[in-house]
Amino acid sequence: MKGFGFLILLFLVGCAQTKSLEQLENDAMLTGDWSEVEKRERLIARKAERQGIKHKCPVGYISYCQSFAGQDKCGCVTRQGMRDVFAGR
Repeated sequence: MKGFGFLILLFLVGCAQTKSLEQLENDAMLTGDWSEVEKRERLIARKAERQGIKHKCPVGYISYCQSFAGQDKCGCVTRQGMRDVFAGR
């Protein structure tokens, strides 16, 4: 029974709506606390940085990223090189 209650709670938390950046900014103007706005902007910048590498690879290459110790390292790998990695060569 506890497991079922936990699943319901997990479902409700997962469905919770997040505030838009504009809503966070409006709240910050009222309260003077900009920490949530700064946190969201850092998340947006990190996401844009990860997605930006996809457009920097030349034709015939694929972006490849690894995460280690909280840092993402990305680079470009040839398509054949990626196939070789997954084929176990």
